[in-house]
Amino acid sequence: MRFFKKIFITAVVGTIIITFAILAINFYVNSQSKSYIFQDTNDLPKAEVVLILGARVYGQGVMSGMFQDRVETAFDLYEKGKIEKILISGDHGKEDYDEVNTAKDYLLDKGIKSEDIFLDHAGFDTYDSLYRAKEIFEVSSVIVATQNFHLPRAVYIGRKLGMETYGLSADRHLYANIGYNKLREFFSKIKAFLDVSLRAKPEFLGEKIPISGDSEKSWDDEDVFEESEKNGSESLNNSGEAGKEEIIEEENVLLDVPFISQAPFGNWSDVRKQDGCEEAAAIMAMAWVRREELTLEIADERINEISAFEEKEYGNFYDTNADDTMERIFKGYFKYDNVEAVSEINKEDIKKELFRGNLVIVPTNGQKLGNPYYTPPGPTTHNLVIIGYDVLRKEFIVNDPGTRRGEKYCYSENVLESALLDYPTGNHEEIKEEKTAMIVVRLAS
Repeated sequence: MRFFKKIFITAVVGTIIITFAILAINFYVNSQSKSYIFQDTNDLPKAEVVLILGARVYGQGVMSGMFQDRVETAFDLYEKGKIEKILISGDHGKEDYDEVNTAKDYLLDKGIKSEDIFLDHAGFDTYDSLYRAKEIFEVSSVIVATQNFHLPRAVYIGRKLGMETYGLSADRHLYANIGYNKLREFFSKIKAFLDVSLRAKPEFLGEKIPISGDSEKSWDDEDVFEESEKNGSESLNNSGEAGKEEIIEEENVLLDVPFISQAPFGNWSDVRKQDGCEEAAAIMAMAWVRREELTLEIADERINEISAFEEKEYGNFYDTNADDTMERIFKGYFKYDNVEAVSEINKEDIKKELFRGNLVIVPTNGQKLGNPYYTPPGPTTHNLVIIGYDVLRKEFIVNDPGTRRGEKYCYSENVLESALLDYPTGNHEEIKEEKTAMIVVRLAS
């Protein structure tokens, strides 16, 4: 009995010591980096380089929302003159998976000079990315653009490696699985502490490419993914990324969009509310863009105002197709131009925009949606605001203005796709041609 009691006491004491060590290391890492982390670009000191830490990309060169937010944050730093060069560090460990060139092409399209973009194809984790930034690219001062949960560890590593390191929050949306990422980050700080204490070297180093030199020497290093495939098939994780930290991102997407119904006070007898789905959808989208709160009073008044504007300018406030909703309501009434109407779309096109962090509005034949909360048989012309996507359930998450129970309502992706219909503008005009369309709403850049 004494023997087992001794084992039990030893196990308890050991657990307490390990728990204390983990907590102490997390406190230490956080305290060492706290003073160098910023939420506002204007508060940041200037630095030589902004480091974009890689994150998941999808097929056809589509960045996940988390990655795109990092890239957009870096772009803002460049535009505001806070940095001179951009270093994109990510996974290019396989020929058919390429984070760095996806981000590079995006920045080139936004007008960044090619000579100011450097690529690190072997940034397989945070430590490797920062180590290589100093040793390969000879960076002396750096701003790391990543999400809040990730910043303390990244800044801690950079400063311990001898770089003047600052962190800027890239949080521009809500991210699914953020709880998992925070929990995982708690333990990743232990690895970071050990890596910097032991001055661990990354698996791949290579010749120096000074950040002050020719950027194109860093582009498309074929040897990296060839050697990675040759040496490390057993180290590939289940997402096909060589040796990469597994950050669970927003394959599940959910944007923080306020909800209103098109009849905020249940006054469905008001014809402006009966035909107010386009107006209500646009109001929700613009509240998301402007981070505004929506009350029932504000929503009701705004639907009336938009209807009056449409009647004065265009003759009626009834149905509008995707193009006219964009032109009349977004650009005409709200004076907002960062929207695009796209025709002939399907469910994959919608997902692609959601993964990019954009909001999507779709016109549909509401009767095909089968929503039990509609007054039977349901509307033949109806707009939905698509705010998210659930990968496991294969469902779109929507704000459906056609019912007061429409907040975060889920439709099967196949059901929603079958209901897509860009109906004609007018007073319930006959639908002579079946077309599909969506309105993509993007945050102001």
